[in-house]
Amino acid sequence: MADKASMAADGAIATEAQFRDAIVGRTLTFEGKSFVINADGTISGPWDGQGITGSWTWQDGAFCRDAKIGSRVLDPGCQIFEVDGSSVKVTRERGAGASFVYTIS
Repeated sequence: MADKASMAADGAIATEAQFRDAIVGRTLTFEGKSFVINADGTISGPWDGQGITGSWTWQDGAFCRDAKIGSRVLDPGCQIFEVDGSSVKVTRERGAGASFVYTIS
């Protein structure tokens, strides 16, 4: 059976249902650091040995989060997700900011 990430359609995620199907509950990894966006609206993981915690919502076609890594509070932000197989390109500032690619597992 295909894994959840491969069952989701590739391309920009436009709805919360698509986001939940492709991303929620999966481990996202970038340069050896990882975390999970949970179905209950939380974010958690071992990110860089310090841990990441926070909350998320889906707002107007974007993933929006408030989070902290260890004791460092991250600026709140909304990001656009684009799935490509087992990778997802994330672009900050609702698609107008810097981009990076996570591996989905």
